[in-house]
Amino acid sequence: MQINGEVPALGAKLAARDRITLDGRPVRLHADKGKVPRILLFHRSPGEALDLKAATSRAAEHLNLPRSAGRWLAIQPMPPVDGGLEILTDDGSWAHRISQGAHALTIDYVLRMRGPLNETLVEEFRGATDCEGDPMSILKADAQFGEGFNHWLNVTVRATRPAQVRHWWAARGIIVSRLMRVRFGPVHLSRELPRGHSRAMLPSERNALVNEIDAAKAAYHAEHQPTPEQQS
Repeated sequence: MQINGEVPALGAKLAARDRITLDGRPVRLHADKGKVPRILLFHRSPGEALDLKAATSRAAEHLNLPRSAGRWLAIQPMPPVDGGLEILTDDGSWAHRISQGAHALTIDYVLRMRGPLNETLVEEFRGATDCEGDPMSILKADAQFGEGFNHWLNVTVRATRPAQVRHWWAARGIIVSRLMRVRFGPVHLSRELPRGHSRAMLPSERNALVNEIDAAKAAYHAEHQPTPEQQS
C-alpha cells in the first residue's frame, strides 16, 4: 500500500485529499464516524507464532465482539520463541503512540533457566549495562533457585529486548529455556487469562498506559532540557 506514492509508516494518519493505492490500484475509503478502537490482551504460548487473524477471530467469537474489518496490529510483539502478554489493536494511531513511547516503560519478564545459576551471576546481571555493545537496563532480578540445573528468574527491565537477555545469559553458559512477558508498563498478564485466550483491555488499563507513557516522555524531556547556563 502507498499514500501519495510513498509507503506509509506504522500509524500514519490520512488526510481527506490523500491518494491511496494498493498494488497500484486506487482505494476509496469511507469515514466511519462510529468506529470504536478495539484493544485486546492476548496470552501467547512460547514458541507459537503470533497469528493475528486467528487470535482476533477467536477473540471476536469468545467475547461476542463485532468483527473488525480493519487491520490488526501487535504492539511491541515478543519474538516467536518467547511468549506471554501481547497487546493487539485495530487502531493504527494508538498503536503508533504506544510503540513510540514503549522504550520508557518498565517491563517484567519471567525466565526459566537451565545451567549453573548462582547469586554471583544474578548480581552481575543486575549491574549489566550492555549486551554485545547494545545498551540494556536491568532494574530488578530475583532468582528462585531449584534443585539441580533448573531455575526461575523474575526480571524488570527498561528498553531491553528479550533477545538481549537471552544472549547475555548464553554468553555465561546459562540457557534461557523459556521467557514470558508478564507486565507491560501498568498492564499485567493475570493468571485468570489462559494461554491462547484474549480479553478486552479495560478503559482504566488503557488510560493508565497512555498516562504512564506521557509522564515518562515529559520526565525525559525535562531531564534533557538545556539549562539557562547551557543556552547562553
